[in-house]
Amino acid sequence: MRRLIICGSPRALGRSAALAEALADAYRVQGDEVDLVSLASVDIASCTGCLVCEQNLRVHGRDPLYCVIADGMVRVRALLNEAEALTVVSPVYFSGAPSQLKAFFDRLQPYYYAHMFKSKRPCDLFVVGEGGDPHGFAALVSETRSALAVAGFRLETVHDWVGLIRPDGALMDEVGALCGGRVSPASEYLMQTPTGIFPKVGEDVHA
Repeated sequence: MRRLIICGSPRALGRSAALAEALADAYRVQGDEVDLVSLASVDIASCTGCLVCEQNLRVHGRDPLYCVIADGMVRVRALLNEAEALTVVSPVYFSGAPSQLKAFFDRLQPYYYAHMFKSKRPCDLFVVGEGGDPHGFAALVSETRSALAVAGFRLETVHDWVGLIRPDGALMDEVGALCGGRVSPASEYLMQTPTGIFPKVGEDVHA
């Protein structure tokens, strides 16, 4: 299986990077072909909301994923398109994604209009942090699920590694990167809306 790992931390050498490297090694052991992208080392500008991508399918000969911003996102999109499975590793910043990861999520907007994928590929989220935030990280889960759904991925599992990685990158859970941490189905992270619980268990968001 060809797997892409995206490390969303702004720190090139930190807890998230250490977990991402450990995951890459574990996936390779089980036979996966792995690409690892650290957003700390990729120049991805913020989406400006210009909506040029909304016109892509109406312009003859234009790439359906065309974006007016020419930066590192071009290479990351190519890896996303080729991946059969995706793993996102991210620290928690005020319950959500750090700005580098959020910029990446927002730049997935062309996929929303392109409708490229008929079925969803599996995605896992590995959450990293020191712990102690009473507000948790449900926002990070919902941001990841929503953004990646338009790019053809279904967030299936959330691996909670908060408080389980030492500052030097050593994993405190000896079970290993793939099986360690507190693992839950993504469907457990639900939102209460005026019309009830969303998304419902098993519901394919952005289908």
